[in-house]
Amino acid sequence: MALAFMNSAGVYQMAGYTVPTWYGYAGWGMLDYFVEQPGRFTLAEAFFANQQALVHRLATCFPGLETADAAKPVPAGRELSAAAKAAGLTWQDARGLLYDRDTLAFYGDPAWEARMSPVPLAWEQSLAQTGNEYRFEIRPLRGERSFAPLNTNGSQRGGRPIVHLLPHRVDARSVRILEGSDLAPLVTDNFLLVPNPGQCDRKRTYRVIFREAVR
Repeated sequence: MALAFMNSAGVYQMAGYTVPTWYGYAGWGMLDYFVEQPGRFTLAEAFFANQQALVHRLATCFPGLETADAAKPVPAGRELSAAAKAAGLTWQDARGLLYDRDTLAFYGDPAWEARMSPVPLAWEQSLAQTGNEYRFEIRPLRGERSFAPLNTNGSQRGGRPIVHLLPHRVDARSVRILEGSDLAPLVTDNFLLVPNPGQCDRKRTYRVIFREAVR
């Protein structure tokens, strides 16, 4: 179907499950990044961001399963982690996340830019660099509901981490968090991820400052 669409129906990019979908985190999450944050991400970037969000959820709530084989049974006899309990997740969610991790495919040239027309967003995010120091700031624009889901029509909607693609690669192993460690940021070689704060505190500053070791 994907090849037929791109061959004769004017489709340049698409994403879809290679098997029947049931959990939905991978598919619906693309909407949360692409449609609910219009103009911020291309379709390919939204796919990438949501896949990282999915793996982060696995690693945080079900440590060790982020690299597990989805075809093998989930060891549901173990005690759930505190993070999983806090998020209201069960071992069924672990199965769903593993299933979605491996079954959503992106078709087309990822460098081709498909982007929604920009409109006012729920928050602004910016990254500034001075030497080897980076300053990432999130500015809520909708008060206490800035980080709340815009649409819950669909499976596993809302609550996605805030993702910012870095302008160039960094040595993530050398990164040191100088400010904002309470936001539990994750800095990788090519993106920064901050878990969704949920309820917005208008009195606080949402900022992460990190430094990369001089090469």
